Amino acid sequence: MIIELHSLTSHSPANLNRDDLGRPKSAVFGGVNRARISSQAIKRSVRTSNYVEEHLRDAISTRSRQIPKMIYEQLLPEFSGEKADRLKQFCLALPGAFGKADSKKEMQTSQIIFLTPDEIARATNYVREVVNGDEKLTKAKVTELIAGAAVAIGLNRNPGDGVDMALFGRMTTDDANSFASVDAAMQVAHAISTHAVTPETDWFTAVDDVVSDGEERGSGHIGELEFNSATFYKYFSCNLPLLVKNMNGATEDAVDALATVLDAACRVTPSGKQNSYASHSCADTALLVIRQQRIPVSLANAFERPVPKDEAKGYLAQSRQAMAEHYAELVKCYELGDKAALFCVNSKSHDQLKQTLPEGVTIVGSLSELLGWMKKAIAATTNPSNGE
Repeated sequence: MIIELHSLTSHSPANLNRDDLGRPKSAVFGGVNRARISSQAIKRSVRTSNYVEEHLRDAISTRSRQIPKMIYEQLLPEFSGEKADRLKQFCLALPGAFGKADSKKEMQTSQIIFLTPDEIARATNYVREVVNGDEKLTKAKVTELIAGAAVAIGLNRNPGDGVDMALFGRMTTDDANSFASVDAAMQVAHAISTHAVTPETDWFTAVDDVVSDGEERGSGHIGELEFNSATFYKYFSCNLPLLVKNMNGATEDAVDALATVLDAACRVTPSGKQNSYASHSCADTALLVIRQQRIPVSLANAFERPVPKDEAKGYLAQSRQAMAEHYAELVKCYELGDKAALFCVNSKSHDQLKQTLPEGVTIVGSLSELLGWMKKAIAATTNPSNGE
């Protein structure tokens, strides 16, 4: 079963996701230049958002090179004297349990590692047990303990408790082969503008508040920054059975977690240059699709021909219509058999969208209603006796 979210979000002037030169990322699609937000930026904005933190506080993993140092700092207040020395000795070697140590920084791995809250708790407890042990921590003994740490901690088995890891996966490339690989249950497309976009340049100055007598008044700094504004199409596709597997069979928890992440995907925005532009926009339109066939279907080709400039209609209204028309064509031509529901902030567009969308698509009045519909539809599909 595939769960898809197709959304349209209009952003006022912004530089949400920059390239190596500080310019807004872009792509050519349909022969014209589009604004682009990378999938990595979108995923990070979701998993680190305050919204997800509030709703999934104990199920969010940590990505860092400093996890050995975090464990050391957490345990240090528990020990003193000889045991504090044992703690430091072992934690200096601990990066080796997670792959390869950084050659320049103590208690740090050479690459970012991704651990769930339970994995970090188990690793912390393992270090505590070693420090409290009676054996002398010779160099050979430390090497032996580090070699067996991954198995002792349980890093070689599916973690199950990290929602973000269950959704976005954990690729393993560490030299020690410490971690169980987690295949991503969710695919996230690079967001692209539904229309052609030409970046603009913002020349800015920073004015010196304190100017001595006789000094020329003016700016203390002059700079430039590129920005753009666009209506973006965003696409998320989740393999629900794989998500449930990644969460060790907890179906209800998996569906609840997915609903929270999709909710956040409609609410949050990448953080790039937000202090300068404050371009925070919620999704205007969200189409949620449930498909029994495990065949993801993007609607990006609705915008292969860029939405034309029309001052009377704007880009959002035309993008809504183009997406609805393209989806209707795909459902008909490929006999998709989807269950689908749509939420649109602009209630005046509901009637027209209803006429355009395939028969049977439910139109709802709020995002919470859309996600409630998803939960009921999944429950009815996976357990028909509980369906409406």
